[in-house]
Parts: sequence; structure tokens; C-alpha cells
Amino acid sequence: MSAQENNNGVGLDRRGFLKGFASAAVAATLVGPREVLADESSAPGRLGRELLPPPTITKPAGTEKYWRQVRKAFSLSSDYIHMNTGTTGSQPEFVQNNLAVYNRYKSEDPRDWAANLAADFPTLFPITPSAMGARQLQVANAYGANAEEIVLSYNTTDACNLIFAGTPWQPGDRIVTTSFEHPGLAGPIAWARDYHQVEVVVVDMPSSFPATLTPAQVVEWFRPALAANLGAGNKQYLAVSEVFYKNGLRLPIAELCTLARSYGAFTIIDAAHGWGMLPVDCHAYGADFIAGAGHKWLCGGPGTGIFYCRTSDAAAHTLPPLAPGSFSSYGNPFVIPSVLFNSRAFRPSSSIQSRGEYNTPAVYAMTDSLAFFSQIGLNAIYNRGVALGNYLKGLIAAQWGPGALWVQQNPNSAFATAVTSFNPFAAKDDSASHGVMNAAISTILTNLAAEIPKIYIRSTTWRTSHLLTADNRVGFRISTHGVYNNYDEIDYVFARLVDQVNLSGLAQHD
Repeated sequence: MSAQENNNGVGLDRRGFLKGFASAAVAATLVGPREVLADESSAPGRLGRELLPPPTITKPAGTEKYWRQVRKAFSLSSDYIHMNTGTTGSQPEFVQNNLAVYNRYKSEDPRDWAANLAADFPTLFPITPSAMGARQLQVANAYGANAEEIVLSYNTTDACNLIFAGTPWQPGDRIVTTSFEHPGLAGPIAWARDYHQVEVVVVDMPSSFPATLTPAQVVEWFRPALAANLGAGNKQYLAVSEVFYKNGLRLPIAELCTLARSYGAFTIIDAAHGWGMLPVDCHAYGADFIAGAGHKWLCGGPGTGIFYCRTSDAAAHTLPPLAPGSFSSYGNPFVIPSVLFNSRAFRPSSSIQSRGEYNTPAVYAMTDSLAFFSQIGLNAIYNRGVALGNYLKGLIAAQWGPGALWVQQNPNSAFATAVTSFNPFAAKDDSASHGVMNAAISTILTNLAAEIPKIYIRSTTWRTSHLLTADNRVGFRISTHGVYNNYDEIDYVFARLVDQVNLSGLAQHD
């Protein structure tokens, strides 16, 4: 049975196949770049001059032929295996073209460039209710929000900074978070603690997550912190990632938001690994703020993101306090107090979006990528990425045992992501061996990146408690994106990993 015919990979004895898997064989199966634009309308002299729609996928949906055709939309080279989308994604070629068009029109006519685009490409450049408003509505429709709740931001960190800078923190306020947060969220939390005397409660995350873990168990990890006494007039926030960048574990966000509301807490969700990978539904989540990246799984390009700021359901659930931080709507020195002082009577889509000259070509290009993803189906992409990730987890478990996985494959789909983290070494849980294992993994990553085809994956490190002064755990982290990774690539990458781990000389799991 082929890899394509069995998505689980669990229980298959693939070791003999993997050991003999040759570079030439896998290279023959990978899709070459620049095929999607190889038609008359996109001849070299016209690239960057006319807006292009998302490519139409004609193969039967869900088949390997279908996903190979999707892969052709990306300019990833045939001698490059990109499995680090968790750091940055690859823009579709038609999006690269459109970004050039947006910049060209903006440079040729800075005043009327959007109107000119709408006139020249009426079906590809919507301007109702405005050029920006049309894109915000597109994002809202894709991710279960109202258009006025959507801000097209620069990245996750940008949105987190807006949330924290705009919140009127008071001494005695509380933030409940975890030991696994990215600096983009952890940094603002520390700022609120140091400059505003906000109490920070860190919930230590275990390093290993067994297949028996349930959402109810995860929710209970947070209850004691949220249930603790809070000073009169103080507020508290739950600030966590939906998917931990350390290891790919997905938290049950809807359940955690419900828990937070039951204790009067507001919620800030770091969705750096959400847009483009997960079928996010903002209203169903019940979160107050969701900050995410456009350049990772959404493949929208550098300096792009999506920021959800709740304005819905205000009658049933009090809105969190926030100053929009926009010179155009907040106020000026001649009006005391400022127009929106202590008010939530603003629309994030305008009051937060309009905060100076904006890189509109970049965020428009990001929404073009979203149009392609929506055409494919956000759920289809998510399911494909998870299937690839589960296949990889099956190979790892067969080679080194389930204990090598930091996050084991869970029968509850609520935990499923397209990120796999593991450590194949016998000393995986030995703090004293952390430095040796970390050095070995770094060498392996360097060697893989120097091969042909080039393999791009990464590692992450963390500490088993926030009270420790240094990291003492390490693992490989592999992203399996549904739109451009495939089973042949996973087989090849895994075979190369096995060889490199063997060359390290360190004892392995069995």
C-alpha cells in the first residue's frame, strides 16, 4: 500500500523502503516552480502588469492529483522541501504577481490607484464598501466574524502590541498565561507586569502530551488561576496561543474562552498558527481578541496579519476596555477629554485600521492568498495538513516509539494540527543531556539544509517550568502544509532524518 493510500502510516513496516529511498526518486515526484503562470495571459512581459485570479484546480478534489495541481501555484523549487511554514510560508505566484501590480498602480497614480484598479479589473479589485472594507469583509466571511471586527495588521506581534498598549492596565489587574508563549505575546505581558504592576500567573505546560489527553483536562489546568480572588475594580485576562509554536499542541480555545468568561475574564488569543492552517471561527471561539499572522500558514507574504477585535455580543458579554490608538479617531490635544476616552463606541475596522500610512498592497496581496485558500476550502486544507502530520507521526512512532513524540496523535480532533514535534534520542527527558541533544539537532538541521534537495525544518527549545533559568528540552519541529507538502516529501525527509540521527552517534528511542 502506498503512502498516498494510507494516511495514517501507523503499523506499516516502512523501514526497508525508507532506507533505500533515493534522492533522485523523490526529486522526480516533486512539482517544479512557475507552472501556474505558464499561459498566454501571463507571458514574461506582462507579469506584474495585470491582476490575476486564483488558479482553477481542475483535478478531482481530495486526490493526490488535485493537491499536486495546487502545489503548482507556488514557486517552491523542485530541489527544495519546505517544511517550516510555522516560521514563514511561500506566496502563491499569482499573489506575487498581484503584489507587483498593486505597487505599480500605486506608484503610477498615488491618488487614484485604487479607483484605477477597480476600473481596469472590476471582478478582481472590489471597492464596496471601500477597497479596504471589501478585503476586511472577505476575511470576516472566511473566519466567522463581522467586517467591522477585522483589522488587517502587520503580524501577530503588531496586533498584540495594539491590544496591550490600548488596554488601561491598573495595578492589581491579572493576566493568566502559559510557559509556552511566543515572545510576541510574552513580551507585552512582561511589559504590563513591569510598567503597570499587573499580576502575571503562568500555568506551566507539561513537555509531553499523551494521546489520552482530553480538552476537559486542559481546561482544568487554568481554572485555579482564573478562580483566584481579584481586587475590587480589577480586571483579568487569559492570554494564550491557540497552537503552541514550541510543539504544535492546540489548546481547546472555545472551552477556555467559556471558562474565562465564567470568571469575568477577557481573552487574548495568539493565532500565529491559526489563519491559513485552522478553520478559525471567531464568533464560535468566543474570544475578545485574536492576533494572527498572514505570512505563515496563509502564505500572504511578509508584514501581513489579521487582527480580530470583538464588537459583537456586547449586550450579553461586556466588551474589554481598549483605546484604539489611532490619531484619526481617538482625539487630539485640543479636545479634552479625547473623543473616545473610556469608550468602546468605535469600529476596529476603521479606528484601528487607520493609523497612518499603511502597506495596502501587501495586505491586499494577503487577501488574494486567502481567496485561493477559500476556493480550495479552509477545512480541506486543514484536513490535508493534519493527515500529512499524522502520517509523519506514524513514521516517528514506528521508528522510535510513541514516546519520541512531544505531542502524540490524539483521537480527539480538537487537538489536531499540521505541526509535529519530536525528539528521537533516548535522553529526551534528561535535562543534563539537553546541551548535547540540542547541538546534535542543530548539526542535523544544518546538514539537511545543505543537501539537494534542500530540506528546511527547524527545532525548538523550552523549559519544563517557568521558574527555571534555562531551557532543558529540545525537539525537531516539522510543519506539513496541505497546499504544498505531500507524502513523498515526508517519506524522503524522514529517511534523511533517520540517517542523520544515526550519524549523530547518540542513543535513540526504540
